[in-house]
Parts: sequence; C-alpha cells; structure tokens
Amino acid sequence: MRIMVAHLARVWKDQVVETYARSMIRVLRERGHTVIEAGKTAHANYSDVDLLLDIDCGRDETGKLDWHGETVVPQCRSAVYLIDTHGHPTLHGRIAKNYDFVFFAVWAKRDVFSGLDSAHWCPNFTDKRWFDGSDYQGLVPSVDFGFFGSKGGLDRADRMKTAAEKNKWTYQVRQVNYQERHRWPYTAEAMANCKVLFNHGQKHDGPNLRVIESMAMQRPLVTDFDPMDGMSKLFTPDEHFIDYGNFIKETGTYSYEGLEQAMYQALHSPHAQAAAASAYDLVMKNHLVENRIDQILEVMKNEHGCY
Repeated sequence: MRIMVAHLARVWKDQVVETYARSMIRVLRERGHTVIEAGKTAHANYSDVDLLLDIDCGRDETGKLDWHGETVVPQCRSAVYLIDTHGHPTLHGRIAKNYDFVFFAVWAKRDVFSGLDSAHWCPNFTDKRWFDGSDYQGLVPSVDFGFFGSKGGLDRADRMKTAAEKNKWTYQVRQVNYQERHRWPYTAEAMANCKVLFNHGQKHDGPNLRVIESMAMQRPLVTDFDPMDGMSKLFTPDEHFIDYGNFIKETGTYSYEGLEQAMYQALHSPHAQAAAASAYDLVMKNHLVENRIDQILEVMKNEHGCY
C-alpha cells in the first residue's frame, strides 16, 4: 500500500528528532509499504495514497493539536491513532467520527468511541531500537529510584521522593518530553542508570508509555494499581511489576498505601528482579511497535480487505 503518515517531524541541531511516529513509519516500510510523510494539517490531495494514518503527536510549536480529520472527512481511506484521550476526550470523540478506522491507547476511555463502526484498543508500546535493557547489561546503576515523565506531571513522584529521602535512597526525577529536542537514547541511558523505576498514573491512562519503556529496560517497576485502567488487561501485579495503593473510586483519589514497602521490596528482593525479567519478556513479545503496526494492518485486512 501507499500510506500517507501524518505526524510532527522535528529537526534539532541538523538531525531529525526520533519519535514513536517515526518508529511506526520505519516498521511500515519494513513491512513493504510505501510511506509518504505529511504534516498534521489537512492534505489537499489524497489521490495517490491508499491510506491516511494520522498519528497523535501532541501539540505543535504553537500549542495547537492538528488533525487531518478535525473538521472534514479525509478524501481517502483513513485511520487515526489516538494516544492522549484521557486529556482530550471531547476532541478525540469528535474527530474520530471522520476516520474509517480508529485506534486508541487509553483503555479507560473506550466509551468515547463506543458508537463507531471500527474502534480498537491499541495500547501504548515501545521500540527496542531505543529501549532495550539488554543493551545495558554491563552497566551498574548508580541511582536507586528513577521517574521520567512529562513536565506537567513530575509532581507524581513527590511521594516517591519523600520515601526515598526518609530511607536515604537516591533518586532521579527528570522531564523526558522536550518535543523539539533529542530524547533518545538519553532517556533509556538515564533509566538504565536506575536500579528501580517508578510510575504513577494520571487520569487512568495506564499502561502509559513509561510503564512499557520501564519494563523494556529490565528494571523492576514500582507503580500504582488502578482497576479502571488497562494495566490488568496486559500485566499482572507481582508477576510483572510491584504495585502499591490503588485508585479509590468513592473519593476519586489515589492511595499511596504500601509505597514505601513496595520500594523496599523492589530494591532488595530477588522476586523483584524475576518480575522485571518476566515483564521484559512479555514486552519484547507483545508490546513493541511491530506488534501495533501488525494489529493496525490486520484490522484493515479483516474489515475491508486492504493490506
């Protein structure tokens, strides 16, 4: 197929910034498809493409969220991959109606797309080209705990920092989403330098990118357990991660009960290393960019006979 992929392409210091959209483009080409890259604003001529794949890439440099199908129906067969529906449910629900195929990453927001003919859960994933703990086997981590997240969500690590300071554990909290700058392989290098990785969900977005990336880095993961999100659909507490607290539906708040104990276990227990190894194997088998591209192509093949 000739596939137009709409994404945000950025250059920093004369080099293209690698993103998960570019990972998807690479795999589509490896699968034998011709890829035409396009920006995120509506393209005037779709006559030479078999499919438009519009990928959620966040805000552009001006703060806008642009989509080919934001106000019109693209004049070709089209698919959209929506990642941040927990932050933009109304927008995503509105634009999704203008695409033939809808793929969404946030399990907890599946009801936003319940009335569509073709809507499919397509969870977050990672790319082993950039996140693979086996590439860092010779590295001895120097930091006990690490959290790597978006600029506006770094306060999610405050309770972790308090527990670490109380127990004299070292930690690192760092922003990873400098949109215009290179973040790979630097994020993986920083993760590899941590003995344990920490996560705390927001707006029931699990499993978020940090979960999948942390597991791919072969480090024990300490994360909250939210029965409303999709974590339990893909991973099992204790078998793949060390959980603490949960979401309390009655109060609409998260509990941090058991966090300090979970951190101690992840740092000192051989079981935590076994869970990290099990999670790594599962991610490498089921949750890489190749898996998601194959899912997208398989849906189109089964529903409309195109591939």
